[in-house]
Amino acid sequence: MEEQKRQQQNNHKASSTAGGLRAVLGCNLKALALFRISLGFLLLLELLLRYRFIHVFYSEEGTFPTRLLIPQIDWIYRVICIHAYSGSMVFQQCLLTIQVILAFCLMVGYKTSLVSVLSWFLYLSLTLRNTWLNFILDRYFHYMLFYSMFLPSGAIWSLDNHASLATNKRDETKSNHTVVSLATMAIKCQIFWIYMDAGYGKYSDPLGGWSLQAYPLPALDTYARHTVAARYLYALLTPTGLRFMTPTVVYVELLAFSFTLLGG
Repeated sequence: MEEQKRQQQNNHKASSTAGGLRAVLGCNLKALALFRISLGFLLLLELLLRYRFIHVFYSEEGTFPTRLLIPQIDWIYRVICIHAYSGSMVFQQCLLTIQVILAFCLMVGYKTSLVSVLSWFLYLSLTLRNTWLNFILDRYFHYMLFYSMFLPSGAIWSLDNHASLATNKRDETKSNHTVVSLATMAIKCQIFWIYMDAGYGKYSDPLGGWSLQAYPLPALDTYARHTVAARYLYALLTPTGLRFMTPTVVYVELLAFSFTLLGG
């Protein structure tokens, strides 16, 4: 009897350990669905904003026409960069419109796997067209779209799965399922690195731009001038409020990376 009890306890411990590892290395289908929706929404906003800059940065009449780009690139670059096939406004507008449609499809979960592949490729092509515009956030879009190709992010809360969600009770159980794969491990490591790198980079800034004593202006003050929402925040908090808020960003990022290892 005691031997059986010990065996049950050992089985329980082994099961708990396995469950903990699955939570750390894997992702819940609900979390993956939220990831897909958020990624699609942010990509949609980013692409819509680019309409304003087509003429300036992507057309033949702009600052970097294809006649300047083509001599600097090899044949592989030319094949991959579809946006360099033509510098006409109509061509660039059509490509960007296709990307916007794909981003919307990703957000609502329509043909998720195919849309992820096409979105990743076209975003790569877009950033290759004018690399002078590339920012670290573009790199993160590349990473996240690449990982989404291998994740079952359209398994729930998507048009792909709408019919089964409406008719099957099994999908409720399925929605709580945790997926463990190389893709889930990679995306968790990526998010872990993003927050750790951002937090440590700000903390170790040699100019102290993210400290309370930053001179002449804290870094957050500069960031708060770039978007409409940030300018409202600037007006609400005032320069003094932003100065006190600046160091908190550093510690929030340094603490946030540990949460990527929690279940979800």
